[in-house]
Amino acid sequence: MKHGRTIAAAATGLVLVGSAALTGPTASAATNMNGAPLPAGTTPINILNLNDFHGRIDTDGKGTLGKNFACTLLTQRENLGAANTLTLGAGDLVGASPFTSAVQNDEPTIDYLNAIGVNASSVGNHEFDQGYADLTDRIEPHADFQYVGANVFLKGTQTPALKQYESYTVGGLRVAVIGGVTKDTPNLVAGEGVANLDFIDPVEGVNRVATQLTDGNAANGEADVLIAEYHEGGPFSSTNGTLADQLAVPVFAHLVNDTSAKVAAILQGHTHQAYVYDVQIPGESAGQTRPVLQTGNYAAAVGKIQLGYDPAAKKVTAYNAANIPAIAPSAACLANPTYQTAAKIIDDAIAYAAPIAAQPVGKITSSITRDGADDRKRESALSNLIAQQYVESLNAPGRDLGVDIGVMNPGGVRTDLLYGTDGTVTFAQAATVLPFGNNLKAADYTGAQFKQILEEQWQPDGLSRPYLALGVSKNVSYTYDPNRPKGDRITGIFLDGKPIDPAGTYTIASSSFLITNVGVAPDNFGTFLEGTNYRDSGLVDQNAFVDWIGANSPLSPPLVQHGVGVLAAKVTGDKNASQKFTLRLEGFDLAGASAVANTSAKVAINGVTIQDVPITTVRVPAPPSPSRDGVLDASFSLTKQQLLPWTKGNGHRDVPVMLTITAAPTGTTAYVPVTISK
Repeated sequence: MKHGRTIAAAATGLVLVGSAALTGPTASAATNMNGAPLPAGTTPINILNLNDFHGRIDTDGKGTLGKNFACTLLTQRENLGAANTLTLGAGDLVGASPFTSAVQNDEPTIDYLNAIGVNASSVGNHEFDQGYADLTDRIEPHADFQYVGANVFLKGTQTPALKQYESYTVGGLRVAVIGGVTKDTPNLVAGEGVANLDFIDPVEGVNRVATQLTDGNAANGEADVLIAEYHEGGPFSSTNGTLADQLAVPVFAHLVNDTSAKVAAILQGHTHQAYVYDVQIPGESAGQTRPVLQTGNYAAAVGKIQLGYDPAAKKVTAYNAANIPAIAPSAACLANPTYQTAAKIIDDAIAYAAPIAAQPVGKITSSITRDGADDRKRESALSNLIAQQYVESLNAPGRDLGVDIGVMNPGGVRTDLLYGTDGTVTFAQAATVLPFGNNLKAADYTGAQFKQILEEQWQPDGLSRPYLALGVSKNVSYTYDPNRPKGDRITGIFLDGKPIDPAGTYTIASSSFLITNVGVAPDNFGTFLEGTNYRDSGLVDQNAFVDWIGANSPLSPPLVQHGVGVLAAKVTGDKNASQKFTLRLEGFDLAGASAVANTSAKVAINGVTIQDVPITTVRVPAPPSPSRDGVLDASFSLTKQQLLPWTKGNGHRDVPVMLTITAAPTGTTAYVPVTISK
C-alpha cells in the first residue's frame, strides 16, 4: 500500500480496500435527477474532479487560482459529506506549469494536491514529460494519491507499467477508479522517455479492468461501482458544441459509446474543454444514461458527480452532474485547517519563486500571443516568433549550425507574452512560454520531406485536434488548398521568395521534441524521424529564448501569416484580347489577440504591380481545416498590350508567370503560379 494514501483516505472517511467475494455491478443505467435529491434508499457516492491542472497553484503572484480552487473543492466536499466523497483527477495535474510551480519541478503542486486530499488520478501525457522513470521514481513517490493507467504496458508485453485501478470503500460499497491516458501519448512527449512503453487504446484498457472487476472472482479484485477517468476527451465545450457535435468526433464517440456499460460515470480531460453530458448507455433502454464530464482546465472549476446506488438493484440508478466554478475563499474556508495548509504551500512556493521570477529579461512593444480559442489549430504570432528564434540562436556566431528553417509545434507554446503596463518581460513570463526544458536541435531534410512535414499538419483521422499549425521562421511561406486530398494539400513552398527544391537539402531547427529520430512520431509529424545529420546545439529552449529576448529587445509581434490557402487562381480569355484573372485566396490573417487584419493586397508579376485588390475581414470556418481569416476574392482583366512585358518574345507559346500577392498592412505574401495565353 502506498505511503500516505491510507491516512488521506481515512481523513475523508474513505478506506482503501482489496478484494471481496461479492457480485459485481450490472450495467449502470441511470437517470439524471437534474439537481434534485438522489432517490431515497440509494447510497450516495460523490466524486469531485479536476483535470489538466498543469500546476496552476499560482498565476498572479498571489496564488488566487490555487486558493480559489482549494476552497471550492473543500466546501463542496463538506457539503456532500467527506465520508461519501472521492476527490479524483483525469491527468495532466503537473507539467507545462506556470513558473511558481515549474521552478521547483512541480513539487509544490504535488504537495498542494496532497494537502487538498486528492485520492487518485489517471495519468496524463504530461506526467510523462520527463519520462517514465521520472513518473515512477519521483512523481509517484511524492504523491499521496494514486496514479492509475490501465492502458500502459511495458513494451512488447502484457505487463502493466502502472497500477491500473485503485479501489475505495465508500458508504460500504467498493468503488474502483480505472485510469486511461490518450493512446497518442508517445507522440506528445519526448520519445526517449517512453520508448520502453506501449500505449494501447484507453477504452480497451478500461474495459479489460472493468471485466476483471465484475467477473465474480475475488482473487483478481471485485467492485460494486466503476468510475472511468480518461485523459482524453472531446473538442467542444458545452457552450460551443452539442452532444451531437461531440459524437461526430470519433475519439469522443468511442470513449462514451464503447466504454463498458458497467462503468457508472466517465470523467475526461486532455482537450481542455468544459462540458457535462448525459450519454445513452449502449444496450440499455432509451433514456438510461450516464454522466460524461470534463471541467475545462487550469483549476477553473470543480467537477461534481453524485451517484445514487440502489442496493436492491445492485447498480447506480440515479445521478447529478455539474461543473462548479471556482470562487474566492469564504470566511469558513479561510478558517479550515486543510485550506490553510494548502494556502501555505502556495505562499511558500510564491516566496521561493518571486526573486527569480521578477528579473526583467527584455521588452516587447505589444502582446505576442498564441492562436487563442483556435486551440493550436491556427498559425500564431508567438509560434512564428519562436521558430525564428530557433534559427537565430543556432546560427549565432560561434555556434553556426547552418540552419535554413525554424519550426515550432503549437503544443509547446504554453502561454502568451503579454505587454502588461510597460512591455517588460520577466524571467517568469519568458520561462513559462517554453516550460519543458527541451534541447535545441537541428537535422537535415530534403525539400520534399519539408513538404511532407507541412502536409502532416493535417492530423490522422479521428483525433480531437484535426489540424496542428506549425510556426515557421520568417523566410518561409507556403500555399495550400484545403480541398485537395490529404497528403497533397501543400501547393507551393518558398524560401526567401524562391521555390524550394524538392531534391535539395535544408537544415531545420526545433526543440528535441520535434527533431528526433527516437520513438514514435512527435505530434504525428512522422517525417521528423526521417532526417539525417541530427545534431544537438547544447542549448536548452527556455534559456535560449530568455537570452534571445534580451539580445533583441524590444520585440514586436510578427504579423505575417506564412501559410495562405489558394482555392482559385486562373487566367482565361482570348489570347488576342483581354485576359481575365480570377483569384480566391483565404487566410491572409494570423489568429490570436496580436493578429492584425489585412484590408488590401497588391498583385504583381515579376515585381511589377498589375492590380490592387481588397481583402475582406471574414472567417471561413473549418472543415476543411484550418479555418481561414482574411479573404481575397477578386477578378480583373488585363489587355494584350498590358501583358506584353511578359508575353513578348515567346512566340505562340503560353507563358507561365508567378503572381506575387502581398497583403497590407502585414506584408503576408503568397506566391501563385498562373499561365498567360500568348
